[in-house]
Amino acid sequence: MSVNTLLEKLSGEEFNLSKSEQKVASIIASQPSAVIHFSIAKLARLAEVSEPTVSRLCLKLECDGYTDFKLKLAQEISSAGHLYVEHMSTSEDTQTVINKILSSIENSMHSMHRSISPNAIDSATNLLTSSRSINFFGVGASGPVALDAQHKFFRFGIPVVAQTDYINQRMMCSMLGPEDAAVFISYTGRTTAIVESAILAEAQGARTIGLTRLRSPLAKHCREVLNAVSSEDTDLYTPMTSRIIHLALIDILATSVALNLGAQVEKNIRAIKINLRATRQEN
Repeated sequence: MSVNTLLEKLSGEEFNLSKSEQKVASIIASQPSAVIHFSIAKLARLAEVSEPTVSRLCLKLECDGYTDFKLKLAQEISSAGHLYVEHMSTSEDTQTVINKILSSIENSMHSMHRSISPNAIDSATNLLTSSRSINFFGVGASGPVALDAQHKFFRFGIPVVAQTDYINQRMMCSMLGPEDAAVFISYTGRTTAIVESAILAEAQGARTIGLTRLRSPLAKHCREVLNAVSSEDTDLYTPMTSRIIHLALIDILATSVALNLGAQVEKNIRAIKINLRATRQEN
């Protein structure tokens, strides 16, 4: 069984899944690499269903129970050559790989250009520039994006930190207040850990911002949403262009904040550049 065969069954309409089974399928489809390490009790708890519900779903997927399901999923994730790019086969030559990847990136950037709202950028910028602290949250493929955001925003003179660990995220969100900004990064907006952290931050009155899809579960708990869309199907393939979209959004947001803050940012960047000279060798 190939990886897209199993995950297509989870995300398609081939089976008449109950609402409880759909909740389990959603978690598996959004984070298959993590699920292979979950116990049946943990998966049931995250989906807020019973363990027999998980077992029934596995049987519908033609697996001999949960252990067999995890084994097949792990094998498919490790062996599927087309996990990385949609419509890419193992027989492609290098030039085709180059063309398809760059074309995918270009199409995704055009999609983002059409979907992003200048008003949303302005609103998010105003929230960030007036915040006591800025906190970026991302897990899995979104984790490096959160770290990149920390690297860009720390020079603005506002305390900033990126959290990529689920436990640290929950602790941090529990301590945020109305003057703190919390930026949640998730392409699908369905990753349980991020949604739960956003709910905690929202309950604390934090200034929640989502880099995610409109009308996603995450978006419901964000005061402002920067809509991130592309043609990439992250349920079936390892995210690539989605990360590039988010990195571009971070650049747009960082530039907007820098322009809003003005002279102070110029002073900070000038000081950083001067101090970095000592770390570079002369030609």
